[in-house]
Amino acid sequence: MKRLLIACLVILGVVCACAVVYAGIWVFRALDDFIGIPPQALTYTRMVVTKARILEYAQAHDHLPPDLSVLPPHPEKDCSVEDEWRRKIIYEVDSSGTVTLKSLGRDGKVGGTGLDADIICGFHSRDAQGKWTDQFGPWDFDSLAKR
Repeated sequence: MKRLLIACLVILGVVCACAVVYAGIWVFRALDDFIGIPPQALTYTRMVVTKARILEYAQAHDHLPPDLSVLPPHPEKDCSVEDEWRRKIIYEVDSSGTVTLKSLGRDGKVGGTGLDADIICGFHSRDAQGKWTDQFGPWDFDSLAKR
């Protein structure tokens, strides 16, 4: 009988601990929404850092990187190439040298609205004279700027 009571108390303790963790996650998400930090801010910031790293690589090697895994690190910056939802940022380069960085949003599917909307930013890697563009220059297209 005593063992059964102890087992019930242990199970009750585990259930309560899980409930507290779940409630903490819910409160954190609600607080994040309340203070108004844009949910896509982390993804966009990582895209800005990734753009700078792409152009730094291009200037050092005289060609764009084949993929994001070869980019130079910056110890003082967030160099993750994952979006806010822990999916790899999509890196594409077209034949004219235009670089596109994409996140498919929270749902991981093309399109969507709100948090499910895609985040797409792009830039021309070379200027009209054929020189690598400035890493601090504006995006040529930025889906967040339209919102």
